[in-house]
Amino acid sequence: MNKNSVINKYNLSRKQIDLIDNYIKKLKKSNKIHNLVGPSTIDVAWDRHINDSLQLSTFISKKNASIVDLGTGAGLPGIILHIFGHTNILLIDSKMKKINFIKEFAHENSLEIKTICTRVEKIKNQKFDFIVCRAFAPLIKLLDYSRFFTKKNTSLLFLKGRSVKKEIEDAKKLFNFKCDLYPSKSEGDGFVLKINKYKKL
Repeated sequence: MNKNSVINKYNLSRKQIDLIDNYIKKLKKSNKIHNLVGPSTIDVAWDRHINDSLQLSTFISKKNASIVDLGTGAGLPGIILHIFGHTNILLIDSKMKKINFIKEFAHENSLEIKTICTRVEKIKNQKFDFIVCRAFAPLIKLLDYSRFFTKKNTSLLFLKGRSVKKEIEDAKKLFNFKCDLYPSKSEGDGFVLKINKYKKL
């Protein structure tokens, strides 16, 4: 999906478009030094990163819902969801260079984006309405990590690649859960995996 299609699909405002353009520009520049995302994805960033991230917003009806982005990397999907209006969001990554990239972007664009640089399993006593992540860990690990952040009605929304069915199979050996699988709106044969209730066997 090209830039104009993404803009029309999500009805992005001029301000949102400018912020996303600024983000892609910074990502291109920083990626040469820090390798934040796969180099081949940069030229198709509007589809592979922006559209990929924004599709999660269709599952999150309330803009003020609390969201945690695990292993956010270059701030995906967290920064893009923040720009789209989901501002009650916490971005976590254990690599300082990635958190610094997000902080710099936020500062340069006068955005207030909450970040923590730590390992996911070290965070205690924080519960969220939604747990999101992209290309962070296999599903078994994600379910394990998510237990720290889950309350009664928490939804898990994971952007997954083409091996997702195998990951679900593996995870079902350790966890009991029902899930819905939606083909990704971005190119690359990915999926959005939605899980509502899960428990360790």
